[in-house]
Order: sequence, then structure tokens, then C-alpha cells
Amino acid sequence: MMTTNQYKVMELNPDEQAWTPAVEDALNQQGQAGWELVTAFERTHEAQQVGSTTTHMPGLISIVLIFKRGGDTTRMLRAEHGGVTA
Repeated sequence: MMTTNQYKVMELNPDEQAWTPAVEDALNQQGQAGWELVTAFERTHEAQQVGSTTTHMPGLISIVLIFKRGGDTTRMLRAEHGGVTA
């Protein structure tokens, strides 16, 4: 049987005071909904300044989280091994 995977991309913008709890909340919420974190990376946004070329602005950084959720085959394997699906 062929597995159909779904992918979800979430982008978080750092806020120094609430950064760690915000990331933890996002990870926990997605995990409870059955999403598995595949990878995460830092994204630097480009900003156009008047009278100059496009430059990287150090303050414009976000974190991208990529999640995956398996299709029917994943659910079947969990059920076979007594796993609980969210």
C-alpha cells in the first residue's frame, strides 16, 4: 500500500521575551495534532533599502519549522504496534 505524506511549514518570528515558550508551544501543538518535526532552519529575509541594492538585514530573521504527517500506512503500523494516534 502506498503511503501519502502531508507536509506543513510554519514560520516563527523571534521575540526575545517569549521566544522559547513560543517554540515549545508550537512544537507541542503540532505533535498533539499528529505532526512530526522533520527539520528546522533559520531564514534571513532580504529587505530593499531606498537608494541601494537588496541587502540582508540582521534584524529580519525567522525560524522555519517543517513537519510531516504520514498517511494510512503510518496509522496502520501504529495500530498494529499498539500505538495511539493523535
